[in-house]
Amino acid sequence: MPRCVWTNTLIYMVEIYLLFFSFLFACIITLYAVPSLIKLAYKKRLFDDPALEERKIHRYRTPNLGGIAVLTSFAFTACLCIPGNILPYANYIFASGLLIFSVGLKDDLAALNPYKKFLGQTITALIVVYFADIRLTSFYGVFGIYDIHPVVSYPFTSLLIVFIINAFNLIDGINGLLGSVSIIVTLTFGYIFFRMEEYGLAILAFSMAGSVLGFLRYNLGKARIFMGDAGAYTIGFIVSVLAIQFIELNKPSEATALVDSFSRAVPAVAIAVLIIPIFDTLRVIVIRLAQGKSPFMADRNHLHHRLLDTGMNHTQATLVLSAFNILMIGTALSFQFIGTVELLILIGLAALLMNTMLWLYDVRQVIVRSQSLVAEDNNEPYPLRDHAREVAEEALQQYEEKQHQN
Repeated sequence: MPRCVWTNTLIYMVEIYLLFFSFLFACIITLYAVPSLIKLAYKKRLFDDPALEERKIHRYRTPNLGGIAVLTSFAFTACLCIPGNILPYANYIFASGLLIFSVGLKDDLAALNPYKKFLGQTITALIVVYFADIRLTSFYGVFGIYDIHPVVSYPFTSLLIVFIINAFNLIDGINGLLGSVSIIVTLTFGYIFFRMEEYGLAILAFSMAGSVLGFLRYNLGKARIFMGDAGAYTIGFIVSVLAIQFIELNKPSEATALVDSFSRAVPAVAIAVLIIPIFDTLRVIVIRLAQGKSPFMADRNHLHHRLLDTGMNHTQATLVLSAFNILMIGTALSFQFIGTVELLILIGLAALLMNTMLWLYDVRQVIVRSQSLVAEDNNEPYPLRDHAREVAEEALQQYEEKQHQN
């Protein structure tokens, strides 16, 4: 076998082992760090108290510092495993990650003004967009648009990053959901980047997946700790970087033979990977606007809330939404050959079908309640009338007896 082939094989094996190491090492660090954070939270009385907000689902005060363990294990592992030459803009990614983590942590410890949160998210996005040049430059023919002018590209990408950050924060409403979806998303992007030989981004994705998996050990079922805004913001930011780079590195002029199958429907595949946070966020915004409410007003119209209303528990709802996410990823990868616009329509129809099923359940519940009320209205007056008749007859009888005695 030629020497160059041996060299390439050796490099390939090293990268595989490095990916597994980054995944397992990040997971172990989180598993070790979370119990200490739980003890610290109880000692310092740092809880998410459900008594402070009626919309809260959990019943007991629960620590919400899980994001500290996730960021620590992710950042340490990624910095340890990623050589500077394979991810030259890593410094901007980690600088932005620390900034958005700080914004979320401040909000976890003391409620932060929404405008300040949005400002912090915007600055985070601008750092990677302007300094690392991580931005979208093509719409792949969606809406008939291909190349995007920089004047549009920079602000659009910044808003997209802010949107994804908040979308991941919004799905953190039941135990295990954010962690499960995050693992699915990061492992998918990690595998794709490995196939693309973008090993720096692959290690970034696997490090995040490992750190979230370690946290999930304490968040599934009866949660002992929550991710908090710090963790949700950090995960959303890293995922937004992975999604944008996935789209950009697969542009037709830059795609390699290994990933040629992704070049025709890259935006649609990216949306399929992020279908749960994207669809859930767009759905609640439309519902709130249709009801004349502010799109930023919290409510119980999220997908996980609707599943809980059907009688599911947190674990069952998490499994259903995670399975749907996996199904959409498989569908996108299987039908990517049909084109970007066509695949987007297919994904949109699948998401609307799930929403329609939830709507039909709500309609059924309304009909059942209406029938129960009608039955109560039909049955209740008769006993009342019978009782009134008995009272009247008894009074009449007493009156007649009294007259007879007189």
